[in-house]
Amino acid sequence: MKKIAILLSLSLLIGLGAYAQKNKRTSAYMYNKNGQYDKAKEAIDEAIKNEKTMNDSKTWLYRGEIYYNIAASQDSSVNTLAPDALDVSFESLKKAKQLDEKNAFEGEFAIYFANLTNLYYREGSNDFQNAAYSDAIKSFEKAFDIAQLNERFDTIAAFNIGMAGVLGDDPKIATEYLQKCVDVKFNNPRVYLFYNRALKQEGDTTKALDIIAEGRQVFPDNLDLLLEEAQIYLEKNETKKLLASLQVAIKTDTANPNLYFLIGKSYDDLGEKGKAEANYKKAAELNPQFFEAYYNIGAIYVNKASELQSEANDLPLDEVDKYNKLTEDANKQLAVAVPYLEKAISIKPDDKATLSALKEAYARLKMNDKLKELNNK
Repeated sequence: MKKIAILLSLSLLIGLGAYAQKNKRTSAYMYNKNGQYDKAKEAIDEAIKNEKTMNDSKTWLYRGEIYYNIAASQDSSVNTLAPDALDVSFESLKKAKQLDEKNAFEGEFAIYFANLTNLYYREGSNDFQNAAYSDAIKSFEKAFDIAQLNERFDTIAAFNIGMAGVLGDDPKIATEYLQKCVDVKFNNPRVYLFYNRALKQEGDTTKALDIIAEGRQVFPDNLDLLLEEAQIYLEKNETKKLLASLQVAIKTDTANPNLYFLIGKSYDDLGEKGKAEANYKKAAELNPQFFEAYYNIGAIYVNKASELQSEANDLPLDEVDKYNKLTEDANKQLAVAVPYLEKAISIKPDDKATLSALKEAYARLKMNDKLKELNNK
């Protein structure tokens, strides 16, 4: 009889032990419901360590809820209970979902995963705004992982990771997630824009150009993609391709002085000075304070004058008439350059290159009063 009594006593103790652990879980639930998050945290952390409750979906669900409330609290003293509460909540809910073989808690999971996503977005956005791009990436990755857990593709989270990767100089993570966006045909031209920049950060200008070309097939009239394509050609010094790209871009944005200037510069580099000047003038017309446009027009005529004068200086000494004619033509070119250089210097009074060119023109053309005035400034 004593042996039986002892066995009964042991069984009772074992039963009470299991009950005690379930009671811990129940206590955690009640503490959480009453906003006593410190006690709720303590109780649930004990419940997940015991073999009687550690493999129960409900235990991990409660833990996810408690830690979510700690993370979401507006009370900083509550937040300090678990600085990593948001991540702990996610991992707990993920485990709860894995253990929920009968899908008993699908409703609860849907609510808390949505809430977690919002918090991760909030943290990611704050970090992004503060240029803490690596932290932003971590938050947006969590939001992306939550969507994947629920068999969804969060294109916004993926794109945000890509942008943060580019801005934070982490092209590897950027290309990974931006490629995902391309694969699911995310309808936003900036995907291709940032993907191209990530590839350029990696030094792969060939693939960068391919990505821009792919983007332009999807968004043929997008000005940003056109300009990005032009930028690549500019960096690669492929002037003819640059010009072709700019000429398409100008059809989309006919009032953009920068585009006209770049087209002018491209023609300038190709030696087509007349077309260059026409586009520089259009740029200046659209932006009367466009220093570079006025300076480059002046430079066209200064350089032409220099060529003519060099040709004159190379003549034999007995070809006086030809020398005088070439010098006269050179001075005519300088005279055309002067008003453009004067306009340029009025915009940037301290520009040394313009000052030097203007002083030489005044001296050559014997415009002594203007030369004196310029020297006295």
